[in-house]
Amino acid sequence: MGVYIFTPDDLLRYGSISREQLEVLRDALLKKSDILIVGKSRSGKTKLVEALIHLIPDDWKIAVVTAYGEFKPFKENINVIDTQFDSQSLKSRTNDVIEQIRKINPDYVVIDTLHTVSVPLILQELIDDYPFIITSLVLSNDLVGEIKHWLKIDDETLKRFEFIVKLAFDFRTHSRSVDVIYRVKEDEGKIKLEKAV
Repeated sequence: MGVYIFTPDDLLRYGSISREQLEVLRDALLKKSDILIVGKSRSGKTKLVEALIHLIPDDWKIAVVTAYGEFKPFKENINVIDTQFDSQSLKSRTNDVIEQIRKINPDYVVIDTLHTVSVPLILQELIDDYPFIITSLVLSNDLVGEIKHWLKIDDETLKRFEFIVKLAFDFRTHSRSVDVIYRVKEDEGKIKLEKAV
């Protein structure tokens, strides 16, 4: 049995995203904005990434850093960098990923794994050169604190992102949806999240 890849139309059909939210994200992608997609476990982070990749032009190269074959290259412009725990140190494994990204020289970098690479090291080396879409676990309503905890990034790195997409998961109905899209702002040296839609 094949794996079904969600499209933006699927998200709209199932009520997982509003047209307004989809247009904000389409515009952000075409401007090569840095985007964080966050939510609890099983909230649909990877499915949203799949759908958003459909909005990235076919002539743009995309590098997807994933783990254990969890992401399928469903378009010709997707280059999957598959990682897993092995005998290498985390730093060595991450440096290998950084080199692979540089060889691909993508128009977008997607990181859909937290545990097999060092996200801070990748961002330190590459955020000036490429736009990023990164998924992150969040377990409370303190989005800024949760993102910094799970990605192990500081305020300066977090401020580089333009948007945070917060997902919701209803355990009773098992429905997943985009809850809020925030713009990341700075106010008197502190990170402030401003609701975009």
